[in-house]
Amino acid sequence: MSDLVLRNGLVAGRRLDVAIRDGRIHRVAANVDPTGSETVDVADKLVLPGFVESHIHPDKAFIADRTRGLEAGGPTAQTLVAELKKAFTVDDIYRRARRVLELAVRHGCTAMRAHVEVDGYVELRGVEALRRLQAEFNGVLDLKLIAFAQEGIFNDGVTRDLLREALKSGLEVLGGCPYMDRDQRRHIDWCFDIAVAFGVPLDFHADVADDPTLLTCDYIAEQTIARGLEGRVTLGHLCTLDVLEPDHRARVIDRLREARISVISLPATEMHVKARGDLRRTWRGVTRLGELRAAGVNVAISTNNIVNPFTPYGHPDLLRQALVAAIAGHLGNLDQLGWLLELVTTNAARAIGLQDYGLAEGCRADLVVLDARDPAQAITEQAEKLWVIKAGRVVARSSRTSQILTP
Repeated sequence: MSDLVLRNGLVAGRRLDVAIRDGRIHRVAANVDPTGSETVDVADKLVLPGFVESHIHPDKAFIADRTRGLEAGGPTAQTLVAELKKAFTVDDIYRRARRVLELAVRHGCTAMRAHVEVDGYVELRGVEALRRLQAEFNGVLDLKLIAFAQEGIFNDGVTRDLLREALKSGLEVLGGCPYMDRDQRRHIDWCFDIAVAFGVPLDFHADVADDPTLLTCDYIAEQTIARGLEGRVTLGHLCTLDVLEPDHRARVIDRLREARISVISLPATEMHVKARGDLRRTWRGVTRLGELRAAGVNVAISTNNIVNPFTPYGHPDLLRQALVAAIAGHLGNLDQLGWLLELVTTNAARAIGLQDYGLAEGCRADLVVLDARDPAQAITEQAEKLWVIKAGRVVARSSRTSQILTP
């Protein structure tokens, strides 16, 4: 593997070179000697660790044209997609998911943790397709797979065995969806039992309703501590946190922090799905990112769904998700825009247990170079991803050129 030096990049506000050797960051300093290395002059552009998609569904992407969209009084997104899944084939899932992965890499993603639905409708066809892509994208994108129970666990007699089989086949994480079963705590307990038995982390879709009595994240935190799984559990969505009374919310957040649970917000999906049947208000459902972060909880944002009834305009571009989060979460101050990109880089990496990640010497050379001076400009202007680098190799390159014609 040839060595590479990125010259004159902006790293944490300083103009520095990033020297890469054998797929790792060898040195970050000014005026690195480039002798014997390929050199790329990034000319005062922002250098970041590669983006991390921490919660995404490639197996059900690009199906919006196969069904109706959401409308008042109509079927839920879950119902619409469940019907479509019955006809999914391995090749169909493979083609659509491959498109997701290619777009994600183009937009700066170097690592991804993806949910793969496992149930009586789709069985293990998604597992087969995504395992194939996992091997094919090796060296371009680190892809971790979650065996995900989108349809619940106790609604049929096959899903539990299929989930076990998926984990035995090599999927790295178990994904639960408590609100899809009548007894949410029973669902949660089963997931913890299986995760402990297989030695895998847990990732829950949790607390998507605006009814505080349906809250489960406090129980998940309790079980995380009781089972000794601190730091190995993530929660996607966590919308219900937004409707709790301030004192109650503060207690719940403190419990999440104690359990070292990471929270992943999916703002584009929440903004599309929430409060469609409420005639009094438009509840947007985006969790309290600022409060969680201030309390010491690890928070991330991710894309979730792509061109399907859950998010018809979803797109695997984490800069876009950062902008949506900024708008939805009142995070427009310069200091907030300054840390928002942590939610798709370092925080997201921590949420999925990514090791040797970052912009320090010794880390894997997984980087993205943006056409911007700082995170605020990158988000507000939706900067071009000029270079995407995986293990020291350029895997995607873009340019944005324009010509203004004067009279």
